[in-house]
Amino acid sequence: MEIHKEDFFKIFKANFSFEIVETELGKAVKMPAKDAFIYSSITGAGYLENPIYPFTPKGLMKLFYNAFNYKFVSGIFDNGVLKNTPFILSRAKEYLFEGDKLIVPVEFKSEEKLNEMLRAKFVSLKNRENYIIQRIETSKQGNGMEPFMEYLAGEYFRHLGFIVENQIPLAHAIGSPDFAGYGLGEIITKISNYGYLPSEGFHMIELALIRNFKNQVKSDAGHVTHDFIVGEAKTGTVVMTKQLEKYLNTGLFDRGFEICPTKAKPSKDYFGLITLDSDYKIKITLPEAKYEPKNSLSREKYTVWIGNYIKFYLIANLTNDELKRFYLEVKDEEINKESDLVSFVLGLETEAILEKIKSL
Repeated sequence: MEIHKEDFFKIFKANFSFEIVETELGKAVKMPAKDAFIYSSITGAGYLENPIYPFTPKGLMKLFYNAFNYKFVSGIFDNGVLKNTPFILSRAKEYLFEGDKLIVPVEFKSEEKLNEMLRAKFVSLKNRENYIIQRIETSKQGNGMEPFMEYLAGEYFRHLGFIVENQIPLAHAIGSPDFAGYGLGEIITKISNYGYLPSEGFHMIELALIRNFKNQVKSDAGHVTHDFIVGEAKTGTVVMTKQLEKYLNTGLFDRGFEICPTKAKPSKDYFGLITLDSDYKIKITLPEAKYEPKNSLSREKYTVWIGNYIKFYLIANLTNDELKRFYLEVKDEEINKESDLVSFVLGLETEAILEKIKSL
């Protein structure tokens, strides 16, 4: 299925409470700054601070190459130094976390045509960095909207007690799943007890956004789940069996979902399906059978790694100076190398980092 501009608005209308407004660039979805930052991080939709290269944090919020190890990919950290954290970004680009943003879907056939259009509008546009351009590439199969489907999956499952993430690190030979959800009730409760994030679940990158939005979140008792789920998203094709089986074969996930806007039913009885019904509402079909993995990795070790992964996202609320001081307080010495930082964060309790954030 190809998601066009009009479908985009129908999907938002059917599933979310965001307002749809008229703007100088046409119809737009109006979102608070935090929701918009999460949306841009997942979909790659860019803030129109520049007509040629609209800014997106997509790809900048990454931590590690693979699961089970702590080798930094250039993103939130660079050479063991905090670099692209939301707090550091907010100092360079204040607009990111101020006021409402306007998500404008733009259909285009070529980059040249898109650049022409954006340049022409850019000159007279007021508050242009508050506009976020959702590219809809009509020359691509499925209009290049897989990341948008990842966003829909995340939004749905975070309300069901999951910490959700897209493009997760797993292993080079296995690939990077488009979507995952972690039912880590104990960690979710710990964080929501501080009033930072909702107890029914949240996006992984929200852990790094606590400093930017330190307002207290009201939480009711969330759904409790211990499941780990995984998904593969497609819009230009309905074929994703091989890749999804690879993820399930690790034994790290309880359920796997095909994510496709028009697929009628799952390809296998051990797959679930995330799709859209005829009214554009997100529709979930659960797997009927359990997949039996052939090459199981250790779920226990993976759960420990995810717990540590979360700690690195939390530590990203500090500046480099604050991190150095924190290290000095705890270790009574200076950070000398990347491995010092890694072993320091691994040795900290989650609560110790939450307390440190609270004191900032």
